Amino acid sequence: MFLTSCSNTGNSETEVAENGVKLFGDTLQVASDSPLIDKIVVETIEAQDYDLMLSSTGVVTAIPTAYAEVSAPFGGRVVKSMVHIGQYVKAGAPLFEISASNYSEVVKNYIQTKGEMELARKALDRVRDLHQNRVASEKDLDEAQQNYALALQEYRHAMAVAKEFQIDLEAAAVGQPMVVRSPISGKVLRNELVMGEYIKEDAEAKVVVADLSKVWVKANVSEMESPYVAGIQNVEVRLASRPDSVIIGRVAYTDGMLDAETRTMQTYIECVNTSGKMMPNMYANVRMSLKGQKHILIDKSSALQSSNGRYVLRRIAESTYVKTPIEAQSVEGGQLLVTNGLSEGDEIITDGAFYFIDYK
Repeated sequence: MFLTSCSNTGNSETEVAENGVKLFGDTLQVASDSPLIDKIVVETIEAQDYDLMLSSTGVVTAIPTAYAEVSAPFGGRVVKSMVHIGQYVKAGAPLFEISASNYSEVVKNYIQTKGEMELARKALDRVRDLHQNRVASEKDLDEAQQNYALALQEYRHAMAVAKEFQIDLEAAAVGQPMVVRSPISGKVLRNELVMGEYIKEDAEAKVVVADLSKVWVKANVSEMESPYVAGIQNVEVRLASRPDSVIIGRVAYTDGMLDAETRTMQTYIECVNTSGKMMPNMYANVRMSLKGQKHILIDKSSALQSSNGRYVLRRIAESTYVKTPIEAQSVEGGQLLVTNGLSEGDEIITDGAFYFIDYK
């Protein structure tokens, strides 16, 4: 064994020679008379068909567009409840009524501005007729047009405010209680209304409506597996409470970014739930498959481990190998599925790589 100084990449590195093996940085040269030459096998990497399976755990959740926590837009007193738990309601159906002074003010302002707008429009029509008959002046017409434009603007603003609070403009009348309606169609999952109770404006929702005919299962996919999510073809979901029952799902949506702490990507699996077996917050096991895809697979014995992670010895010339970092995940059959670091056509040591683990 001897030590000498050499340069491989422009930096001063150590050359070590033992058993006919020389080390130049991350590059190994094996002499033709080395006792290790007959103990290693080099193979060419070929992508092969493999049905990749991704496994994860998840939580059942309602689809956001089919879930509504309904609260009162104004502070007021509950005067009537119109639904019960388990009842199916359509979008726009009345849920409860409250008596609220702020609601009356919104309705009053709407009715008042509507009336003023209609009067301004009639006045404008009258001035136009007079102007055409040369009775009213150009100044009178301009003033009438300006008055109508201002009244119309006030009316539209009042109407927008009323619609924001889902007020039925055709049935609205001063002094009537406000009817709070369901924004979606679905089943009433929660109703905590108490007759005569005063609800504050910032109070938590008293009624929950959801359509659970379809639900999502939020599953976390690891950073290593995230590139394959787009190609997932089949998804099987098993509830923790019903492990023998398989529910077929599909990938509906992914966050598109990794969680900085868990290094996982949240994936949303959509499942048909007409039976009602899947309820929000249930735990589930998720199995996702990519069938008929080509992947690079190597035996675990081909990869060596360092403090920086896994690597393989890739042949770059006759009897010359370079330490090549790889990213891979364990799969069935004692193999590694390589996600980064190797390409089809690369040549690596597949048998006997452990003989070189001490060359650092």
